[in-house]
Amino acid sequence: MSFSASRQSVGDDYFNDLSQQQQQPPPIQQDNPPRLERSESSGDRENGETLPRPKRIACILCRKRKLKCDGAKPSCSTCSRLKHDCAYDEARKKSGPKRGYVKALEARLAQVETLLKTQDSSETVTSASGPTYQDITPNEPMETTPDRPDFFVHNPRRSTPQESQDQFNQPFTDQTSLGLLDDRNFDLTSGGGSPWELMSLGLDEALPPQEVIDELHNIYFGKIHMSVPMVHRARYLAALNLAPHLRPPVCLRYAIWCIAASISEKYNNLSEIFYLRARRYAEYDQMKGHGEGILTVAHAQCWILIATYEFKLMYFPRAWLSVGKGGRMCQMMGLHRLDGKGLDVKQCLLPPRDWTEREERRRTFWMAFCEDRYASIGTGWPVLFEEKDILTNLPASEESYQMSRATSSKSLPSALDPSGAASLSSFAGVVVLACLFGRNLIHLHRPDDGDNDEDLNGPFWKRHRNMDNILLNTALSLPGHLRLPAGIADPNIIFLNMNIHTSTICLHQAAIFKADKNRMPAAVSAESKMRCLTAAAEIASIMRTVSHTDLSAMNPFMSFCLYVSARVFVQYLKARPEDEQFVASLRFLLSAMNVIKRQNPLTESFLAQLEVDLEAAGMDIRSGGDRVSVTRSPVRINYFPLSSRARALFFPFPGQQPYISI
Repeated sequence: MSFSASRQSVGDDYFNDLSQQQQQPPPIQQDNPPRLERSESSGDRENGETLPRPKRIACILCRKRKLKCDGAKPSCSTCSRLKHDCAYDEARKKSGPKRGYVKALEARLAQVETLLKTQDSSETVTSASGPTYQDITPNEPMETTPDRPDFFVHNPRRSTPQESQDQFNQPFTDQTSLGLLDDRNFDLTSGGGSPWELMSLGLDEALPPQEVIDELHNIYFGKIHMSVPMVHRARYLAALNLAPHLRPPVCLRYAIWCIAASISEKYNNLSEIFYLRARRYAEYDQMKGHGEGILTVAHAQCWILIATYEFKLMYFPRAWLSVGKGGRMCQMMGLHRLDGKGLDVKQCLLPPRDWTEREERRRTFWMAFCEDRYASIGTGWPVLFEEKDILTNLPASEESYQMSRATSSKSLPSALDPSGAASLSSFAGVVVLACLFGRNLIHLHRPDDGDNDEDLNGPFWKRHRNMDNILLNTALSLPGHLRLPAGIADPNIIFLNMNIHTSTICLHQAAIFKADKNRMPAAVSAESKMRCLTAAAEIASIMRTVSHTDLSAMNPFMSFCLYVSARVFVQYLKARPEDEQFVASLRFLLSAMNVIKRQNPLTESFLAQLEVDLEAAGMDIRSGGDRVSVTRSPVRINYFPLSSRARALFFPFPGQQPYISI
């Protein structure tokens, strides 16, 4: 019987009369007999009884795999066919919304209705006061951070604000690499993850493309690492492929990219962007919880690298504070007591897993120690680390560190012994000279009441002779691989040899000042003057030796050594302007500093001070018919004005005012 025929047989009023629908015709017989429960259900309906239909529960395996289950017990047909263990969970999970969900949904709907009613008025307020939280869309997760730092900071050394903005609006290419970091225009979904996935990793913007990251890593470990030898290359690069919570902190990665970009012509315009992001992520980690998340070696390394960049760019107040942060982190983690015995202080780090991890902690501490000394000798401000509190051995050789080959090393007091320099590594030698810089600072700026500097046998002159003996013994005991030109390929060896002579100049200029002040025998002052001239000539000779190498890999504080040497020549030539040998040396140093300032802007600060000294001395240093260029950048230089700088450790030759340093 067709459907149309059956519809005509029952009549049209059948569908409007419910009493007729209850008396249904018997079901059509089929070849397959109905199931028992359907028959019983039909019988119950015929008897007028309404029993609930029993619910069939699927087995656990079929429910998990989304398969059809007949509910047969003890094993359903699917599990029997696939020979699986069939089991049923008699406790059915509640379906439907959770308790309170409906009320919360109603409240949100009411809030939306209220917002829609007041939309016109809220748009007026927004146009006057800026975007509100409701204006933020999910496609802009980075804009949810209040008081977001302005990444378009005006830096006249690089480009104008309009040029920087134009570069940000360009897509990323090899020629316009700055476009990849535009927080507003960069497509976060093109990198393989949504904006919310990036936020779950603690990122406010997408990282640079992988090829850019790889190139910056090669620049850092190929050039920068030798003068800042903290991070273990193999372990750092391997950690980048681990789970997100096991990777190096984002702030450390940005700090590494920042310094690498600062010496790269291709990525130089990215260095300031990376620097701001490194600071932002480091400060963000500091504000998490109670600040316990920053107690890691990686965060201390991050602040040390940030301080290095800030010194290089002449951000002196920030650099001083960043050095303090990195140093205090090292002290909190006990990195200054790694090799001490019987420690009774609270430990914030787990013990190192192996020698390589312990060596990385040593190097991180000693790098913070060096930067603390460099920051203090240029300002006269107090040092952070006291030598008597240090119980960490000096760093081992770079080869042993990178190859993870356990090597014993000396303590700082033993390295200052007459024969202690014979077994030093290049980085350990730099640490020893940084220590002597700090001692020189304390020697000059912490006078005792009983110093008796007018007495050659008094405490002041005893300290002077003791430090002079250490410098002489260190210079004489250096092994062959730490001398030049044998170690010309290692920037630390070049910096070590320059530091020996720079420390000699600083020490003996103080002796000249004290001797003339107290009207001591002329032989005392004459000997120190000769030592200063000899050391300055050695620095100029070293600079000539390394002038053909890549100067971008040198330590940023090398310009300090050149400045001290040039100041000695200026003071000498004021009394003897006819000495062509020292005129040529001064001219060469000025030319070298003009070249170095392109990669190391810190040198420009020293050049500006030398120009003032030359003008004050009335000197006109010429090369042929042209004056030696001691040019200042036409833009504002970010260092303290001369009138506001502290007196540093440079003391004058007779008749001059005390030297002023950064």
